[in-house]
Amino acid sequence: MPETPETTGPTIDYAQRRQQRSSERAVSRHAGSIKPLLIVAVIVAVLALGATFEAFATWGKIHPGVSIGGVEVGGMLPGQALTVLDTGLAKRSSKPVVVTYQGKKWTVGAADIGLTFDKRSLVDQAMTVGRSGGFPSNLGDRLRSWTKGTKIDATTRASATSIDKTLDEIASGTNVTPVDAGVTIKGVTPTVTSAKPGMVLDRAAATHAIVVAMLSTARVVAAPVITDPVAVDDREARDAALRAEMMLSGPATVTFDKRTWTFKPSQIAEWIVFLRSDATTEPATGSSKGVTLEALISPKHAAAAVTKAFGAKVGRPAVDARFKTSNGAISIVPSRDGIGPDVEGLSRELTTSLTDPNSARTVELRTTITKPKVTTEDARTMGIKRRISVYTTTYSAGNKPRTNNIHTLGDALDGTLIAPGDVFSFNGTIGQRTAQKGYQEAFAIVDGKLVPQLGGGICQVGTTIFNTIFESGLPILERKNHSFYISHYPKGRDATISWGGPDFKFKNDTNHWVLISVSYTSSSITIALYGTDPGYEVEATTSDWRNVKPFSIETVKDSSMEKGSKIIEDSGVDGRTITVERTVSKDGKVIRTDKFVSVYKPKTQVVRVGTMVVSPSKDPAKGTTATQ
Repeated sequence: MPETPETTGPTIDYAQRRQQRSSERAVSRHAGSIKPLLIVAVIVAVLALGATFEAFATWGKIHPGVSIGGVEVGGMLPGQALTVLDTGLAKRSSKPVVVTYQGKKWTVGAADIGLTFDKRSLVDQAMTVGRSGGFPSNLGDRLRSWTKGTKIDATTRASATSIDKTLDEIASGTNVTPVDAGVTIKGVTPTVTSAKPGMVLDRAAATHAIVVAMLSTARVVAAPVITDPVAVDDREARDAALRAEMMLSGPATVTFDKRTWTFKPSQIAEWIVFLRSDATTEPATGSSKGVTLEALISPKHAAAAVTKAFGAKVGRPAVDARFKTSNGAISIVPSRDGIGPDVEGLSRELTTSLTDPNSARTVELRTTITKPKVTTEDARTMGIKRRISVYTTTYSAGNKPRTNNIHTLGDALDGTLIAPGDVFSFNGTIGQRTAQKGYQEAFAIVDGKLVPQLGGGICQVGTTIFNTIFESGLPILERKNHSFYISHYPKGRDATISWGGPDFKFKNDTNHWVLISVSYTSSSITIALYGTDPGYEVEATTSDWRNVKPFSIETVKDSSMEKGSKIIEDSGVDGRTITVERTVSKDGKVIRTDKFVSVYKPKTQVVRVGTMVVSPSKDPAKGTTATQ
């Protein structure tokens, strides 16, 4: 066995030392883990203490750092915040927003869009900051509000009526109406006109942008626009042009009652119309939008050409029901169906035939029953049962042109029907008085003088119908008196009418139709109103003459008359004013009172005086002087 070397000093127990070091490390690790926990605990305690203190400090107030729409409200009581918002939001939105589009500008103020704020709701929302969750969440909200601030957008409201009005104004400068593709025919050649898309204001986006800009620093908004597509594009127009080319590829033949007529392509070209399918009765096909361009034969144009070519009317016209009056009694003359060309059928068959490459391009004109505009049943339901009022005026039968005009006017007026609630216009019903209608020249008052005029005598009819309506109690909307007083008319109850000038109008305020019936003799005209009696009672009062202004005298020298002689060529009439009052009652209650004030101007009297001097001569037999 080898010798163990001799050692000096204390003996070291390495195992014991390792155990000791291990224990020391364990204690150290335990101590190290306790320290961070203590730090966290301390921090949490401090934060909790701070949060508690801050919570008590802001009790009942909005947390500091909170703003609404850019208006600082942190640290304020709700009432204070409302007051601040009143002025703050009003100030921020006081500057108008400018909307621009391609060099155009519109200034929009808060009042223009009816801008309002729900301030109570906004303050309530601000109060929830740091109070709406648990402790960690609230603590985080409060810390963020302290450090970074909490911004609440100011929710706004705009008046729908106001914003629509504002947007309408902007849209008038941004919107461009789309133009559909179309087809025109020159000669017998169809040509396509290209479509042009439009532009339209995006109203929802514009509303949002304007409202947002009201509270922002950027006060300029570019008007948002979007493309407004066309309904008919170039492809659809080209398809319609191809159909038109087929229609014009040869002549068309129409037959009727053993007669035949052939029409050239140049004539057919005048019949063709191009309509969107949503404007026709034909079903729309071939378009994702449900709209195509249809090449059609126009019923109106084709029928006019065909019936003219045949040289006679096809069938017989329908006859409207009409009313016959006699001495206050009224009866209905029944309507009668007619027989006429089936223009709709002709149009459809021509369109089908001329677009079919295998067709013989021949169609037959058929007839159909045509209905009157006013049937017997229509007449029965109009409520025209009895005479409501009647009035007659007289005139000289010796003035043939004037009598002719009165009778022509009466014929044009007779049988006029006015629907419930409609307004009758004399000029609108009769139209312009022309020689083609049978009117002749007769004396009429023009600028206060009697002068020959086409249609002279119209005021006789105007005065008569005015008095008829006056007595009926119906509302009179427009009436004008003559420029000077005419004695053979009732005082203050005349009416002047001229084309392009004064009119006579009244309203049918009853619940039934009314009929104007006219009859005449060589020296009188009678106008009656028929309908359902509205139960009106009419009383009239006429004032005395007032503001009388004597007429002036105009002297006209006449060298063909002996000096000293005088002739009154046109009698003078004094100017004067009078008022006629009409009271209309029903069931004992006054429903309307009308005042018709007539102001007549003086009518100048024209006197023709002679200026011819007669030279003296001697009578040879008596030696006295005579004149020649």
